[in-house]
Amino acid sequence: MSYYYGIRFDFYLEEMSNAIDRIFLYTQDISYHEFTSNSLIRDAVIRNFEVIGESVKHIPFSYQRQHKSIPWSRMYGMRNFIAHEYFDVDDEILWQIIQQDLAKNGLDIRKCVEHLQEFGPWQPPARKRPQG
Repeated sequence: MSYYYGIRFDFYLEEMSNAIDRIFLYTQDISYHEFTSNSLIRDAVIRNFEVIGESVKHIPFSYQRQHKSIPWSRMYGMRNFIAHEYFDVDDEILWQIIQQDLAKNGLDIRKCVEHLQEFGPWQPPARKRPQG
């Protein structure tokens, strides 16, 4: 388990990974047209994008800075857009993310989860103290 100032955050990385897996499960072997015309699948995918983005705000910023290959701020921004502009969610953008970006993001997040499981709790980098 990884804690940051007493707050466990590895759980959120695992939830992000699980949400990505669910998105792929729901969209495997379907076309864009099937995605946009099946409200159950579309709603489930949107919900999992929200889970991903909501989880980001529980990941320490210093941890995020150490894992720059993951688009943390874009994930959180997507969550905010979905939550606040629900009727304007662009299916083409969601589909493009699923087809082009989500696999790499999922792999990077899974690596983080596995690393924490293998090596134990993450520690923030030590701050350099001013000399004088």
